[in-house]
Amino acid sequence: MHFKFSPKILQRLGEELVPNPDQGIIELVKNSYDADATECTVELIKTSAIGGSIIISDNGVGMDKDAISEGWLVLGRSKKAIREVTQLGRLPVGNKGLGRLAALQMGSQVLLKTRPKDEPGIEYSLTITWDDFQEADVVEDVPFDVQKSSTNQRYGTDIIVSNLKNIFNKRDIQRLARELLLLADPFDNNAGFRLKLVAPEFSEVEKQVNNAYFDDAEYHLQASINELGIAEANLLDWQNNVIFQAKNSDISQELYKTPPTKFELWVFLLNPQSFSARKTSISVAQVREWLAQVGNVRLYHRGLRVKPYGDPDDDWLNLNYARARNPEVRPSTKTVIGRVIVNDPDDMLLQKTDRLGFIENEAFLELKRFAIDVLEWMAKERLKVTETQRQRVKKQVPRDITQAKARIEEVIEEEVPQESRPKVLEAVQQYETVTERETKVLREDLQLYRSLATAGTTAAVFAHESGKPVTSIEKIANRIEKMGKRILGEKYEHYLGEPVTKLYQVSKSLLRFSNFPLHLLKREKRRAGVVDVHSVIDDIVALFQTFFDEGKIQVIKETVDGKPCIYGSNALLEAIIANILTNAINAFNVEGGRIEERKVIIRTEIEESNLKIKFLDNSLGIHNIKIDEIWLPGKTTREGGTGLGLTIVRDSVTDLGGSVDAIPKGELGGAEFIVELTLIRE
Repeated sequence: MHFKFSPKILQRLGEELVPNPDQGIIELVKNSYDADATECTVELIKTSAIGGSIIISDNGVGMDKDAISEGWLVLGRSKKAIREVTQLGRLPVGNKGLGRLAALQMGSQVLLKTRPKDEPGIEYSLTITWDDFQEADVVEDVPFDVQKSSTNQRYGTDIIVSNLKNIFNKRDIQRLARELLLLADPFDNNAGFRLKLVAPEFSEVEKQVNNAYFDDAEYHLQASINELGIAEANLLDWQNNVIFQAKNSDISQELYKTPPTKFELWVFLLNPQSFSARKTSISVAQVREWLAQVGNVRLYHRGLRVKPYGDPDDDWLNLNYARARNPEVRPSTKTVIGRVIVNDPDDMLLQKTDRLGFIENEAFLELKRFAIDVLEWMAKERLKVTETQRQRVKKQVPRDITQAKARIEEVIEEEVPQESRPKVLEAVQQYETVTERETKVLREDLQLYRSLATAGTTAAVFAHESGKPVTSIEKIANRIEKMGKRILGEKYEHYLGEPVTKLYQVSKSLLRFSNFPLHLLKREKRRAGVVDVHSVIDDIVALFQTFFDEGKIQVIKETVDGKPCIYGSNALLEAIIANILTNAINAFNVEGGRIEERKVIIRTEIEESNLKIKFLDNSLGIHNIKIDEIWLPGKTTREGGTGLGLTIVRDSVTDLGGSVDAIPKGELGGAEFIVELTLIRE
């Protein structure tokens, strides 16, 4: 007697091991890498409709009949587990032999054609028809017949997966093209594994990925761990000069218990000043577009990339979290490109069964700690320089003021007639008095905004941490949905459809909240320049949409034609819009407030050279507070409110050179705010 496996096991393994179609194809491509292929081509045939085909071809060493029988067809065990180095010096990346099963399950039929290098002129072929397993009691009941024939083709392997169950739309193909291009580290000139996707979208993405702007990075970080676990690091500037160096003791007090590793990171300052200082012909927009495709830090294990590390939504090194704490010297996932490269000959890092990431054992956690420690060291060194410069300026300013004052007195003494000196000195004294008063006000504002910054960065930290359990909620909901449909069939919708849908909605809502503070704290938003008002309005409304949906508030945008622009910063305009909208949402939640048909209108109007932005709602309006007191810090009628929102609105409008007014009962019956700003003509 022995274990037997139902054919449904094959289907379940296929569904649960492949989260999306491109990942299944990547698994077959990795098999080509393990076969010492230097080239691999993926061809999509009529995949825009159900029933298409995928062909994966390589020039690897191929397989003989024994290799097919004792390796390719054996699931859950692979000869790669022995970790024999290939002829090209590669350590195989496969481990359980399950990846190909998941990929082959994408279609109803598979044709394997392989030509072993050791048997020139010979081709072995094998056909798998998955429907055959539906009629069998156990997997072992379905036999395979390996055919042997003559061929003129060179050695290599072709796998044709036909009659696909899913379609590939343009976005799927673009994602696949990007994954293939990044799989074998396209920025390594010595890489011996080239991939190609036969699809029109591939050349477009390939061009974007292969554009290399490394020379335009502000900083280049180089770090490594040797066989003894000892780390070292260098930070170079844009001229390739070493500006900081670190030994292991500068980075960590302990050695790293992980395989030898290399970590490279290029940090970009995406502002026109940085680029113009170098007299480069490359624009910020070009680099930003490139980083949108290749930005973030990826992990390469034995020559191939491991997902999900470095995916657009994967911040595995907590770059954005650290930036929220200290935006001045920290990069984000959208301003860097980096790679962590580890060969791992002793199998210290263990991939998960679904091939998405590593099991978080000691070796992986130590690898991650190394990368984060190096980033911490870089930030610390940069912060030292920034703080030194800031302290130098602080000390110099009083001296400059004293010297300037002495110079004024000297000029008055030498150039101003005796009879006019008292009046001039009196005017200077008045100026000093006004300046001192302004400085005092600025100090008070500084304390206020430091408090706000503390609240904001703290919220960003908590929001970032909330993203982790949110992702788990979505994964759990997905698992419940799959298992529920399989077990309950048509009864799934009746018993689980609604609660699972709500789980998805809750996870999306929480995820939007976790992204909210980080979105508002982006450093580039604080730079002065031309601001597209309608674009900022659209962004903030989209950011708030979940809150509007939960509050059952209809948002109506009544905007003028064209593209009205002002001079200032996105951050200031966002602060105005976000705080007024927050007030509107809170106004609906007061006791006795409107429950149904809640409405907010955002209206733009142009009067001569000015732009008016009006915010109207149909809540209860402004009451229990004088209209001129709503702008004062700390003044609020809402329990638990800070009374700072409208203060920020007032100050931000002032900084933009505009004006703001409020009507307690406006056109819709609720509060109405009118922000007036000066237009610029493009």
